[in-house]
Amino acid sequence: MSYIYLTKPKLKKEGTVMITPRKTGFNHLVFKFLVVISGILICIIPGKSQPAQAEQGYQTYDELTHELQVLVKAHPDLARLESIGTSAEGRDIWLLTLAKKGSVPTEERPGLLIAANFEAGHLIGSRLSMAMAEQLVRGYQENDNIKQSLDNHVFYIIPRMNPDGAESWFGKLLTGQKGNNRPTDADNDGRMDEDGPEDLNGDGVITVMRVKDPHGLFMLDPADGRLLKRADAAKGETGVYSIYLEGIDNDGDGFINEDPVGGTDLNRNFQHAYPYFKEDAGRYMVSEPESRALMDWVISHRKVAMVLTFGESDNLIVPPSSRGQLSTDRPLDLISLARASVEGASRVGMISTGGRGFDRYSMMMMSSRGRSGGQGATPESTGRQRPSREPATTVNQGDIEYFSTISSKYKELTGIQTQPVLRNPEGAFFQYAYYHYGVPAFSTPGWGITLPADSTRRPGARGTMARPGGGENTSVMPGGMARGGQFPIEGSSSSTPGIDAQFLKYLDSKNIQGFVNWEKATHPEFGEVEIGGFKPLEISNPPITEIDKLAESHTQFALYLSTLYARIRIVNTEVTSLGGGLFMVRAEIANEGFLPTALRHGVQSRSVKPTMVQLGVAPEQIISGSSKTNFFQTLDGSGRRVKYEWMVKGKSGEKIELKAVSQKAGSDVKTITLK
Repeated sequence: MSYIYLTKPKLKKEGTVMITPRKTGFNHLVFKFLVVISGILICIIPGKSQPAQAEQGYQTYDELTHELQVLVKAHPDLARLESIGTSAEGRDIWLLTLAKKGSVPTEERPGLLIAANFEAGHLIGSRLSMAMAEQLVRGYQENDNIKQSLDNHVFYIIPRMNPDGAESWFGKLLTGQKGNNRPTDADNDGRMDEDGPEDLNGDGVITVMRVKDPHGLFMLDPADGRLLKRADAAKGETGVYSIYLEGIDNDGDGFINEDPVGGTDLNRNFQHAYPYFKEDAGRYMVSEPESRALMDWVISHRKVAMVLTFGESDNLIVPPSSRGQLSTDRPLDLISLARASVEGASRVGMISTGGRGFDRYSMMMMSSRGRSGGQGATPESTGRQRPSREPATTVNQGDIEYFSTISSKYKELTGIQTQPVLRNPEGAFFQYAYYHYGVPAFSTPGWGITLPADSTRRPGARGTMARPGGGENTSVMPGGMARGGQFPIEGSSSSTPGIDAQFLKYLDSKNIQGFVNWEKATHPEFGEVEIGGFKPLEISNPPITEIDKLAESHTQFALYLSTLYARIRIVNTEVTSLGGGLFMVRAEIANEGFLPTALRHGVQSRSVKPTMVQLGVAPEQIISGSSKTNFFQTLDGSGRRVKYEWMVKGKSGEKIELKAVSQKAGSDVKTITLK
């Protein structure tokens, strides 16, 4: 493939970056034609180069692979490395198994699966999981807790689920993508990845453009002029800005950056609460080679008893509520509102052949609940057509206390109290692990934000645009935007607090250069714009200097989790001779771990097999009492017991075997002598 690099002149005039003069007529058509046939527009402006992120402490795929191989070579008795599959671009998805070989095969032990870097830019997840692995193997000889855990249990670590997407974060341009680079047609115009972002100010990061617009919905935030807020008509406020992602309209369809390189977001590609028809969720559930590889492995490893993921959702810093609900998303409004400018591009689904530009489309609106207005509009449903049972979306009441207890310990060990930028876990793997696989499953960003003592959350506009009846306003016009490029909002007065101000205070207090101050530039469609906003790397990752401390505390948390497994034991066996070759055999089965042998939801979803208790005699030897083979669905931990008794026929001195086998809690065997 040939690449056309269009370098635009950079001229300084009174603090303004002159990207290019406004294009009209023939020159503008030539410019658009070159963009379309090249398929890729890369704006390179010398003078402001961003170093590859590998230089900032995170690892490329090759560096990660090398570190894994070195670790396994240095600790062959504790570590094993294998590939569970390959990505779309041919990179291995590495699985590191940590366990001391012993009498119980590794595959038969209760295990903790740690998986990270589902979202391409969540590089902290990879670093934490690798640092945890190193601390576990290096501490085996010196730390009794580590030795106990590796002798009896197993850690499965997948440090990078999305190797292709993560690799894109090691180039010179950071776009903030989360997906796996699979070519997609996000706007349904028959072309792949043809309208991505451009680095118009040459700083190496894609941020946001704010455009002065008399019909705009937003104004400068009086509390901090770096931020924007929705103008409140009830307070006499007037909007003066519209907001877009940094870039131009490459394909001339009235949208900016609506079809970038990005692909499928792997933490949107799993079965639970799968976000149907969202362009970043994949063509269907588990559509990607990466997610399919993980699913194949998990289904074939049913001894995995807990899951911990590092990602952009959380149920550890803030545990499920008393009603089983997870905390809400915590987006940055500035980015959410810019992305909202391309909502509906996939519905337009055409290459525009009419007038081009952002204010030349008709004002016909497309209903977010039906098809486009006017002739042929699809009538709205008047009610449910058939009874349906909704899938479980809240943590089972019987499981909530376990999540709460573990969350408290997590915060105690890590010191993390405040969530960073987060999103709702639609199609996330850890949700699948709880709701479908039936095990305790946890997700954490792996870091948090700390704020000055006087910081408070400020009411402000959220990234979603409220509408009567709730939900997100996704109404659009054929060009992707109402006049001024933003959605009209009828009766909207949302006061849901965002975290822009909170996150900006965090950056300021830590002296983190995570916000690009606004700078003027000339845009080919809009004329004068201002470019600035939050940097992608700092949104998803803490400073690299914090990794060692975070790794140590998360290793302690992983060890803590490994002490919680349910643990089946046969206790208090007793044999009484009744004479005449008859014996009464009694036994108690105890769960000496903390967790139950199956969570309540695991029982409800039938994801976890019942525990089996079996007496090793012929069926005809049992005269009365319990059956030869018995099952119980779940048994709470902390010493809870279940009792069995059998009247059996046998000979004095005969030895029989009693065994208890649990899918998640191990097994136990006792030999009983009839006497």
